[in-house]
Amino acid sequence: MPTAAQVYRDRPTESEIADVLAQRLVATIGTINPDGSVHLAYVLFEHHDGRLYFETASLTRKARNVERTGSASAVVQGRSSAGRSLMVSLEGVARVIRGTQAHDINHRLRAKYIKPEALPAVDRAWARLDDIAVELTPRRVRSWTGTALHEETAKELTVPFDQIWLAE
Repeated sequence: MPTAAQVYRDRPTESEIADVLAQRLVATIGTINPDGSVHLAYVLFEHHDGRLYFETASLTRKARNVERTGSASAVVQGRSSAGRSLMVSLEGVARVIRGTQAHDINHRLRAKYIKPEALPAVDRAWARLDDIAVELTPRRVRSWTGTALHEETAKELTVPFDQIWLAE
């Protein structure tokens, strides 16, 4: 039986991290409000050249917080292609991008999630609202996986792991 240190310090590989960040998932973005509290928001994102990008409107709290502090954090949860459940946390410098560059980034980001035949219409609709892109350049990347914990739990169960959760 593994120790708590083995279970809770099991880390994904760089390849698994890249795999999850390439998927069509949502990220939770964290920024700091003027009063010091944390503002959290779900966003669609793209991970490109080691940076995480998301689109938003310049009037949103997350955009205003990034402009004021120059920082943000993100958490993404997913499964690697090997089937391991993992989370990736990125913390670092953030900046607001405007104009043509923002338009191009937002189009590329949307293309990750939207069917090609619908993309032009979505671009037209969303571009009227989301006028900026935010770039997060990580200073720190943390990752962890619950796979070892799930495996240890599964050994004790008489039913499959995915059947232990209460229905809504």
